[in-house]
Amino acid sequence: MTEIPPRIQVMLRPIFAGVALVILGLTIVQWSAYTDPAIVERYGGVDFALYRDAAARWLGGGPFYEPYQLAGPYEVRAGDVLYPPVALLLFVPFVVLPAVLWWVIPLSLTGWSMWRLRPSPVAWPVIALCLWYPNTGVKLLTGNPVIWSVAALALGTIYAWPAVFVLLKPSLAPLALFGSRTRSWWLALGGFATASLLFLPMWPDYIRVVLNAQHPSGPLYSAGEVPMLLIPLAAWVARR
Repeated sequence: MTEIPPRIQVMLRPIFAGVALVILGLTIVQWSAYTDPAIVERYGGVDFALYRDAAARWLGGGPFYEPYQLAGPYEVRAGDVLYPPVALLLFVPFVVLPAVLWWVIPLSLTGWSMWRLRPSPVAWPVIALCLWYPNTGVKLLTGNPVIWSVAALALGTIYAWPAVFVLLKPSLAPLALFGSRTRSWWLALGGFATASLLFLPMWPDYIRVVLNAQHPSGPLYSAGEVPMLLIPLAAWVARR
């Protein structure tokens, strides 16, 4: 990739900053709608509650996946558990941990990684655009586990091996390959595979759940979450 000469960067910095500020302004206006009490009451933390409750059900001896997901083909809808059983290692602790940590931990890790990367101004509009993307605000509001995938990839841009944990969301698996040229990444993959073996009896159910799932976008049903993961990647590309 051809690097932009420093002198040109200085000249373009006000333009990049201006564009980023405009997009961020639009993002703030868009996100302000999520502060409406009715919306917060209906959608705030709904995904977090779904997976926390599924983990609590499993701890109590119940199923992690709903019976209808195993019975036959079903239309994917809100409330369906589509994560692999190894994701319980993330969900179970939050049965007892304060809910606020579900957001604080991954957002702090992502923010720290961005600070370490210090992306040059050329990336600012791209990052702002990814924040503006409507699905980003929705996933933050609902507490979708993808915020942990973003944190894993953000740390992966610095240390490589944390990117493996993007695999907690298999539909985003290609992005987990970031850092796969390093030895630490392969060691982390081995650890992830070993942890997956702890839930070996549940994997046939997971495979059945995935094969039974009917979604118009097929395996690309998580495509709307990709812009969130492009935030740390854009910062990495333009890192200083």
